[in-house]
Amino acid sequence: MTEKRALRRQNFARLQELSCARKEAQSKAIVAILSRHSSFIEAETVFSYAAMPSEPDLDALRSTFPEKRWGLSRVADDGQSLSFHRVAPGVELTRSDYGFLEPDPKTSPLITQPDLILIPGVGFDPSTKARLGRGKGHYDRYLGPLKLANTPPTLIGVCFSIQETEIPVEAHDVSMDFLVTENGLI
Repeated sequence: MTEKRALRRQNFARLQELSCARKEAQSKAIVAILSRHSSFIEAETVFSYAAMPSEPDLDALRSTFPEKRWGLSRVADDGQSLSFHRVAPGVELTRSDYGFLEPDPKTSPLITQPDLILIPGVGFDPSTKARLGRGKGHYDRYLGPLKLANTPPTLIGVCFSIQETEIPVEAHDVSMDFLVTENGLI
């Protein structure tokens, strides 16, 4: 646990060194790579996220492919669980009590059964595909049961290459199927 806290601090420090222009350029490269990947091309329902300042921005992917059924993540009011709500390109998002931009459940219906989930993180391990989140376990709790489904969705961890790091894996951690950075797919 302490090791993961230290890794989070290190990765957030690395992210602060990235200029806005560099984040934007790297986000565009990530969008281009994802748009050509077979898992994305074949997916009808894609779950994603509204980017925090430290995360790759995938808005261009949503606006370029409006024919896909898009769901964005939302943390429940109790702060414990994660859900995904259907959004159309350009939909207005609200700022949660936790500081995240997310869909309003009153205007964006809950959706389930994704084909693909694009997942942000503080860090990712390219060798094990382990993900280091923000420490609350939202994604691990949400993804655990999905990985056991008859037809689990494809999980792609989305990050900048400076976020690649060795991560100790714990029993509850859910590994990604792929990672994507501005340098390509892992």
